[in-house]
Amino acid sequence: MASIFLANAPYFLEERYGKLAKVGSTLPHMGLLMLGAVLRRSGHSVRLLDASALGLTYEKTIEEIKKFRPDIIALTAVTPSIVRTVKLARMVKKIYPYIPIVIGGPHFTAVPDKTLKDYPVFDYGVIGEGEHTIVDLVETLAAGRTPSTVPGVAIRENGKIFFSPPRAPVKDMDSLPFPAWDLLDGFPHNYHPALFKYKRLPSAYIISSRGCPHKCIFCDTSVFSRRIRFHSPEYILELVDYLIKKFNIKEIIFEDDQFLLKKKRVEKICKGILRSKWNIAWSCSGRVNSVDNIELLKLMKHSGCWQINYGIESGNQKILDFAKKQITINQIKKAVRLTHKAGILSKGYFIFGLPYETEETMKNTIKFAKSIPLNDISIFMLTPFPGSEMYDIAEQHGKINKDFEKMNLLDVVYVPNGLSKKKLLYYQQRFMKEFYLRPQVIGNYIKRLLVNPLNVFNMTKAFSAFLNSVFGKTSDR
Repeated sequence: MASIFLANAPYFLEERYGKLAKVGSTLPHMGLLMLGAVLRRSGHSVRLLDASALGLTYEKTIEEIKKFRPDIIALTAVTPSIVRTVKLARMVKKIYPYIPIVIGGPHFTAVPDKTLKDYPVFDYGVIGEGEHTIVDLVETLAAGRTPSTVPGVAIRENGKIFFSPPRAPVKDMDSLPFPAWDLLDGFPHNYHPALFKYKRLPSAYIISSRGCPHKCIFCDTSVFSRRIRFHSPEYILELVDYLIKKFNIKEIIFEDDQFLLKKKRVEKICKGILRSKWNIAWSCSGRVNSVDNIELLKLMKHSGCWQINYGIESGNQKILDFAKKQITINQIKKAVRLTHKAGILSKGYFIFGLPYETEETMKNTIKFAKSIPLNDISIFMLTPFPGSEMYDIAEQHGKINKDFEKMNLLDVVYVPNGLSKKKLLYYQQRFMKEFYLRPQVIGNYIKRLLVNPLNVFNMTKAFSAFLNSVFGKTSDR
């Protein structure tokens, strides 16, 4: 048996959300929760610390590592946090030079060779879905063997980098244990979603499927692959029951992109929630071309669904087609209107700065968003993450800054031909102002406040963040 310290490096709210830090999410890292669960099931001793979610400093994180005295340390990183993860790893190596440090997560999976070459502090890497790989890797290292035959592993040995054969994605999703929420410090009360992404606390999020068959050019699907796999309705209902009984969870957020794809599965989950009489609130994300059945939406509403998040990206068909979204403007209109008709709120995610973006297309997107019954929006700047098609073709259509720390959806790291950073930021602020400062949107928020007066504090924080975001000075960063 080995002792493994799993960690997400310090990455503060101000760094992740900028002016919206006060309303940002502190939900735990699901990848770490899954690794903790499979390692514990295999008999290993596990300490799990999400320093990012808890707002811990590097020094406090190192203190926790010293207390646990692990045999192996495993870290995860997204692209904007990789430099912070390297800093933590270097601090650990100074204290424990002989403890193996394993790196995994989206950034490493997207660029494994570059990561190990640039950052020799990492001894091993896990590529792709890590549940089976981490168990095999830990047991091989604990036995004193080199993991060259463990599928899905990158190895640094004698200054050289080797890759074992790839590991296939997990086939039987229901064979996985429940995420190890109980290994977190202070769960659920020390963790919360972004403001107005929830109705009730405490809340937790679930990933009920993996993989995406679509080919959007701005997405990196290297971890979960393009092969979509689902947990069964029975597994999901049992998981929700566990969260309610063990942690008194009041709300579930389904984070997978494809939640609405299998309609019979959604129907079974809704009916199971109603049958159990949990009286929980829940929300989900979905593609607009998966929404065409008002009766299913009404069932979702009846079972507690209060909001659906849609990746709309743009109000211009040419841009959507170039981005390989495989959706149409009419499908967006239909999905949002049906959602509104069913009594469910809808939030639209938009991206400014895709190739062929102009001032006119941004104006059109703003106009389009205001013409459909959306309740909320988020506007991101295009970030060509490593592993995405956009990362490879970015320089054909504009200028890219490949500073990983700035790839945080806040800084402007990509400017398409014909535009400037200043223009992109201007239209982002303009979009926020024109969308939210309308009587119907303000009225909707007042209604939500009247339904739950306890949200006064949250509303005040959100309004303060909104003013700071849209009326603050833009820069061309």
